[in-house]
Amino acid sequence: MVENYGLRDYQKSIIDFVFEELKKKQSVAIESPTGSGKTIMGLLSAIRSNENQGKKILYLTRTNSQQEQVINELRSIGNRDIKAVVIQGRSNMCPLYRELETEGEFDSESLSRFCSMRKKKVMEGDKDACHYFNWKVRDPSTSQYLFSQLPTAEEFYIYGTENNLCPYESVKFALKDANLVIAPYAFFLNYGVANRFLNHWGVSREELIIILDEAHNLPDLARNASSFRISTNLVNSAEKESLDYGDIELMERIRSTDLMEMIRNTIMDLIRDRIGERDEVRIKFQDLRENMMIANSMSSEKYGNLITYLNIFGEYIAGEKEKKGHVPRSSVFSLSNYLMSWETVDEEKFVAVLSKQRNGQIEAFCMDPSVLLNPLRESRTIHMSGTLSPIDVYLNVTGFQDSSSRVIPYMFPRENLSVMYYEGTTTKYDEFDEGGASRLYEQIRSLTSAIHRNTIVFFPSYNVLDRIYSMGFPSDVMVESRNKTQSDLMEMISKFRKGGRTLFAVSGGRIAEGMNFPGNQLEFVIIAGIPYPRPDAKQDSIYRYYDRVFGKGWEYAVTYPTVIKIKQEIGRLIRNETDIGMAMILDKRARYFKKYIPEMKLSQTPLQDCQDFFMEAARRQ
Repeated sequence: MVENYGLRDYQKSIIDFVFEELKKKQSVAIESPTGSGKTIMGLLSAIRSNENQGKKILYLTRTNSQQEQVINELRSIGNRDIKAVVIQGRSNMCPLYRELETEGEFDSESLSRFCSMRKKKVMEGDKDACHYFNWKVRDPSTSQYLFSQLPTAEEFYIYGTENNLCPYESVKFALKDANLVIAPYAFFLNYGVANRFLNHWGVSREELIIILDEAHNLPDLARNASSFRISTNLVNSAEKESLDYGDIELMERIRSTDLMEMIRNTIMDLIRDRIGERDEVRIKFQDLRENMMIANSMSSEKYGNLITYLNIFGEYIAGEKEKKGHVPRSSVFSLSNYLMSWETVDEEKFVAVLSKQRNGQIEAFCMDPSVLLNPLRESRTIHMSGTLSPIDVYLNVTGFQDSSSRVIPYMFPRENLSVMYYEGTTTKYDEFDEGGASRLYEQIRSLTSAIHRNTIVFFPSYNVLDRIYSMGFPSDVMVESRNKTQSDLMEMISKFRKGGRTLFAVSGGRIAEGMNFPGNQLEFVIIAGIPYPRPDAKQDSIYRYYDRVFGKGWEYAVTYPTVIKIKQEIGRLIRNETDIGMAMILDKRARYFKKYIPEMKLSQTPLQDCQDFFMEAARRQ
């Protein structure tokens, strides 16, 4: 039996519920408010469900900070029967890769080949091929350090560099003795990487209990992992690479660079003929092939052969880079793979989108994320989040319709949290003119000047943020920018937490989720405009798809993701029974969401209502 770790009654009830349901079904979904102890409930539910079952536990997270939260809970549990390790991809845990490759991004397959080649050379006697791959990787003291200290990925990376051993290979070697692994979603949603990982671990999918942390992210994570694009930037990169490696003749009078030019011209011709003044438009998948065939007088068979030969050339380039000791990445190989995938994509689940982004691109965008998530159904899964409702929408979108579910009611004092909305402003496109922007600016300026609490203002987009910020704010207002590095972002957050600051951020961005602000580190949230999804070709395709499948296109494509964002932002405020916080939504469209946020009330005088709330909160304290 799982011991009583000072659990609250509702936590014990949830653990019992998950335990009983997983005996009958493959999956269970739990919505639990921020601060309710989702991590500990997820861990103890999985541990109890695994008692005498011989299964392994996989805890999937989206961010590093979420991984750290799991580690902290495991350390507090202190169960010696749990042997846990944290793993991330090679790009985060391979010190040699960071030393040798300072430019570009590399896919998992290329890094895997690079690592295998280096390890092979070491085993053949060339110790300099990778000085991190040595006897220490398999030394019992390394595994002992991992299991006893349970370091974060970054902590173990530092340990590895200081002790001249490979962090990635050390964790991989220790896997065989681990019964719990903490890994990123991106690591496991890649089917090939996941299968290699499970092989090293020595478990099948049927032997796993998977905890899906912040599971509301699962649909978007799966869509992004399934989708792929062919851009003129990639074509240009492949063209340059082709010239560097001989520009071979793929077929009579057609060299590799000739094919690149055909592809680039076809994309640009489609943009000229189809997009017009818009940024993007939906097209048919066959449009690429047919337009390229017509423009270059080629048959379908010739087109297919050219792509196949290009793929072979890409393999050759990757091999040549590998021989030189580099990561065997090839733009030619990537381009040819995407072109081959473009021909076989499931047009019931994907949509082709033509866009001006990246100097012109076509994208195979996944409308139905359940396609990628099907392998998860082979394991027992526990879906945990503070924002899953309406849960039936989440379960339908992810393909887990047969799951059991439970919602934990809000358990903190209601008087400690106030959620209000003001109808005097909106960021609705056709009303957000100069006057609309000025009204929103005046409200934000008034509230942030008078309410001297740590405040985050969430904007629906960077464009709205930039427009309002440019109208004039004190120099100490912090801003989440598009290109801010992770280290710069964390430095800014550290300064913000010290108190009395205002931070401008974007809904759905890095600050809106996964960041903890306990106590008075965050007491006031302003939602400056309802964060509706951008009304583009992708969004329209998702709407049409779910309208056809479930007859509820607007609810699935618009309402649900918007509710999730609003709830996530409000959820930043309260972490325990002593925290206080107020959220003010500055958009008249907020009233449409009262069904999902019933505690929300109308404000006629935002500044006065905010001052009254904090004054009353101070009086109670």
